[in-house]
Amino acid sequence: MSSEIKVGIFVIIGAALMAVALFMLGDYSFKSYYNVSAEFSDVSGLPKKAAVKLSGVEVGKVHRIFIKGNKVIVEMEILKGVPIYRGAQFLVGSTSVIGSKFLQINQGSPEQGLLQEGEIVAGSDIVPLDQAVTRALNSVEGLVNDLRKDGRMASSIQEILDNLRGVTSELHQMVVFSRPHIENSMEKIELITARLDEILQKTDQLVAKVNNGEGVAGALISDPKMKDDVSSAVASLKDAANTVKESLGKVNKSRTFLQAEYKYSPDVGGKADAGLKLYPRDGRYYYAGGANILNVKDNHKGTEYEKINTVDAYMGWELGMFEVYGGILRGSAGAGLKVRPLHNTAWDRLTLMAEGSEFSRDRLIEDRYFDSPRYDIGLNVDVSKYISVGVKATDLAEKARVNYTLKLYFEDKDIASLLGLASLGAMAK
Repeated sequence: MSSEIKVGIFVIIGAALMAVALFMLGDYSFKSYYNVSAEFSDVSGLPKKAAVKLSGVEVGKVHRIFIKGNKVIVEMEILKGVPIYRGAQFLVGSTSVIGSKFLQINQGSPEQGLLQEGEIVAGSDIVPLDQAVTRALNSVEGLVNDLRKDGRMASSIQEILDNLRGVTSELHQMVVFSRPHIENSMEKIELITARLDEILQKTDQLVAKVNNGEGVAGALISDPKMKDDVSSAVASLKDAANTVKESLGKVNKSRTFLQAEYKYSPDVGGKADAGLKLYPRDGRYYYAGGANILNVKDNHKGTEYEKINTVDAYMGWELGMFEVYGGILRGSAGAGLKVRPLHNTAWDRLTLMAEGSEFSRDRLIEDRYFDSPRYDIGLNVDVSKYISVGVKATDLAEKARVNYTLKLYFEDKDIASLLGLASLGAMAK
């Protein structure tokens, strides 16, 4: 083989390799595409040649991006044979918070027909991550500034604290007045318990002698029928004594808490809830109080989405990391679930909640009817044993709002004693 032929073969092979490289680097393809365009207000950094995904499956790529007027036009190349129906949703997606961008298509309805080549549709604008973070930081900064300054929220919190001081003062006076009577009653209860033990012991001895026919009592009830009647009466006496002892034990185990919660919404201002929470035993409680009671004169500040000055009355169960409750919530039937994901750990301060109420709501607010149930979600963080703060998104199905909450609660053992004595009095009747 001559050197000219060798050089020719080498040149042909090199040209073929260069053609293949240019074909791959130039992103050429033998597949057929058709063009569809979508217009956005903001594409959030979507790059050219980004993937186009239909219901999560890649079906094309972004051909070019340009500005037309006050809109951003994204021109896409879609594989032929892949149908896109009218009504489809076009939006900018991301593989993660800081991941790469792609164009997501959520398929439309076949009844509306197919999109045609060259057609321009409206895209769905989403809030960019940096703007969302900026808004959240501005909201937090506004809340902190309102707490630091003498603003509406600070004055409202001061008002509820003043009311709580008045309620606490009245409770203190009542407890001071009742304390001597309570202490005297508890001493009598202990004396009664000791006497009951002595009576039960003597009763056991008496029953034994009666059954054996000893002494005068044994002679008197030698008749089998009379013996059975006396034994039945003594057994009833023992049951009554055991019932009294059991009731006294429940009095000692009951716990009572005073609870107050202030809720602030940037849309409608502040309101408060306050009530009494009674634990008759571990894992079970009853709550009764008032809801939205700060505005005692029924004066609305802006649009009033909630009923004010209503009643809360419900019961709950604490089951490990879960808490379930149901009853009357803000004057209507409702139920809720709370979860402590870090239960039984050193970081057990966070509580997640979800709540539903007003299932038959039919109210006219802002010239439209609110007829969907009210659904709330949120979280609370325990700052200390007596204080917790949180944030809650309320009424998600109708008018979603944000509420910032401050909750105060403490245990009052004197009220538990008063309730226990009241239950003993009712049992005596």
